[in-house]
Amino acid sequence: MPELTAAEQSVVTTALSYKSTGAPIPEYVMAQLDEIAAPWPGRWLLPWEEGEPERVVELCAGPGGWGEGLKTVLGVTRFDIVGVDIDRDACETARAAGHARICADITRLDPEHPALHCTHGVIISPPCPSFSTAGKRAGLLKANLDILCESIAYVGEAAGFIRLDEVCCDELFPDLEGDCPLCADLGYHDGYAPRSGATWEEVRAALDGLTDPRIGLMAEVAIWPLGLQAAGAPVEWMAMEQSSNLPERVLEDLSIEFGCADWFRTSWAVLEAADLGVASRRKRTFMISTRHKWVDLAPPAEALPVTTMADALGWDQGERVNTRGQRPVDPATGRTKGGNCFSADKPSWCLTGKTRTWVRERDGLRLTAAEAGTLVSFRATYPWQGSRSSQFQQAGDVVCAAVAAYVLAAIHGIDWEPRVRDYLTGLYHYDDLWAEEPWPEGYDLAV
Repeated sequence: MPELTAAEQSVVTTALSYKSTGAPIPEYVMAQLDEIAAPWPGRWLLPWEEGEPERVVELCAGPGGWGEGLKTVLGVTRFDIVGVDIDRDACETARAAGHARICADITRLDPEHPALHCTHGVIISPPCPSFSTAGKRAGLLKANLDILCESIAYVGEAAGFIRLDEVCCDELFPDLEGDCPLCADLGYHDGYAPRSGATWEEVRAALDGLTDPRIGLMAEVAIWPLGLQAAGAPVEWMAMEQSSNLPERVLEDLSIEFGCADWFRTSWAVLEAADLGVASRRKRTFMISTRHKWVDLAPPAEALPVTTMADALGWDQGERVNTRGQRPVDPATGRTKGGNCFSADKPSWCLTGKTRTWVRERDGLRLTAAEAGTLVSFRATYPWQGSRSSQFQQAGDVVCAAVAAYVLAAIHGIDWEPRVRDYLTGLYHYDDLWAEEPWPEGYDLAV
């Protein structure tokens, strides 16, 4: 566990002396803090105080789906979120939209860094291709799953969150008062086994046998929250997004590790974006875990009214979208082979990087990156960066802002529905849609 040197601690003490008097911290001191905390913000080296924004680490953060869901859809600004992603274009998009980004490989970062010791939440969206039907699905191979799940179990050992069953203590020492002598002899602390001594680098090295390194990013879902907890951070919650094809075996193993570390509740659900009023289909598995309260994640009891692609883009009814150019017709059915057209009078097909080839069948009009963003619940002015191919890849990979809002609202006890409806009404320029359904009494966007 890295600690600050005496010289580094002196800089922190100097900054705190200014803060305690209410005076601004000088720029040269802030520059020193930033250098010490790199790649994290220097302000995070200072102890968190009640009333300050809660610190959240967002991993595989992409161009801003979770942040837009929290800030723009839900209107919540009480979090200080710093995202990390390896894709430079996605980072530039997020920064242009006002989201903090570090461009780095999360597997090379230490969850016990001194700048993270006051982290309250973790958001992580590991890449989907290893599990998705749109990819090669190497993550579904038994050999890869075995390596992944063994590594997830290794996380609990490295963090020191393997428990000695309290039932065993009671059975061995029925008249026990105070600490269990067996736990004391084995070196258990607060009911946990001692840390194995393995570094996070060694834990990650156990994933080297995977045929696709991206599969191993699922282990980070356990490494970061439990690593933060082991370092004494006040981490309270975790939210994850992954392909709907993610095997339940992985979810169950993650749940076990959180349970062993005394997280209060872990749950997951497959959510369909179109059920939340988004103008495109996208099924994803979402998992949440909380330490101090019982929170369940489930699909909405009732789907929101459908938003069609035509509604979202202001097209007339009857339009069709061609996704793969001119393809041969099957003489037996009279239909195009491969299925390359769909009606815009429904939510669009799930977006991918190849959505850049979509055209309106009637006139060959190509879809723009702004329109692709609109279909996944981003405002038309969202500042997508990079080449056309990169922008469409970002829109295909991003967490839908409206769905992110739904998940984060569940964790934080926020009434999601009026906020999501209000956001989508503005996004898709509805006039009378949903007008017959009044807002709940006392509805207020302020949080």
